[in-house]
Amino acid sequence: MSAFKAGNVTKYDAGGSGDNYIEDGYIKSVEKVWIDSYTNTTNAITSADTILIGYIPKNKKLTEVVVFMPALTAGKTSAGTLCIGTGSTMLQTAANTYLGPLQADGYQTEAYNMSTAATLRLQASKFATVTPKRIGLYLKLIPANILATTTTAATIHSIIKYT
Repeated sequence: MSAFKAGNVTKYDAGGSGDNYIEDGYIKSVEKVWIDSYTNTTNAITSADTILIGYIPKNKKLTEVVVFMPALTAGKTSAGTLCIGTGSTMLQTAANTYLGPLQADGYQTEAYNMSTAATLRLQASKFATVTPKRIGLYLKLIPANILATTTTAATIHSIIKYT
């Protein structure tokens, strides 16, 4: 059996102090966490809407985005995609958003059933994305059929982590 080491572990074990050899933001850093909630009490959340869930400063590395979605549609099954973008006027496709679609916990798929509650996470390929400027992170729901969804008294919770 072999014991392998990740890149920064190898550098550290070879005498790196953590300051000179290892990229900033990965060791000897403090992870910042932005936790927020959005409660929708009266309006339907539609595919034309976005929800600002947090701000990230310039030159920060995203380590995780988690969104806890309530059931958005009552009594019908509808596939949807929840995307992360940097503007309130994101386009209607997942490919045209900043971080793309979030994935359902435990699955490698971006689609989830909007009639049940779900935990969605940033895709692993997007970890350590560096912010080019101070940005706002927006959620955008992209239903497969691009129709309005209805919801009453639903709360969306989000956690954004960065270094």
